[in-house]
Amino acid sequence: MKSAVTRAAMILLTAAAVTLTGAGVAAAGGPGGSGSSSTTSAAAEVQGLRDQLSSRADHGDVAGTQRTLGELDPLLTDLAQGKRYTIQTAARDSAATARQENTKAREGVDELAAQLKSRQSLPPVTTLLNALLQRLLVSLSALVNDLLGGLPVPVG
Repeated sequence: MKSAVTRAAMILLTAAAVTLTGAGVAAAGGPGGSGSSSTTSAAAEVQGLRDQLSSRADHGDVAGTQRTLGELDPLLTDLAQGKRYTIQTAARDSAATARQENTKAREGVDELAAQLKSRQSLPPVTTLLNALLQRLLVSLSALVNDLLGGLPVPVG
C-alpha cells in the first residue's frame, strides 16, 4: 500500500514537471513538413486522438483511454516508419518518441485498470490518468507541429 502511494506521488511529480516544460517542447519542431494532404490528414488524426485522450483522462474514462491508446498505436507506427506517409525526418523522430510514450502510457493505464477495484486512498482516477498521459500528450503535440511544419495547432 505504501508503495502504491509512493508510486502515485512520483507520477504526480513527474506530470507536474512535464507540464511545466511541455509548452516549450510542444512549440519546438523541425523544419516544415511536406505539405501533402496525407500529412495534413495524419496531423488532424493525431490531433483528434490527442484531444480524445485528454478529454477521456479528464473524465476518468479508463476504458475509453485504453481504446484511444490502442487506436494511436498503428498510426504512430505508420508515421515513425515513414512507409504510409511522406514526412520529414524530424516528424518521423517525433512519431517514434510518441510511439514509445504511447507504449508506456498503455502499460500504466492497463495497470491502473487492473487496480481500480482494489485501490484505496490513492488519488482520483482522473489525476492518475492525467499523470500517465502527460508525456504522451506533449509528444503528440510536437508531432502535430512537425507534421504541419510549424503552423499553429488548435488546442482543445
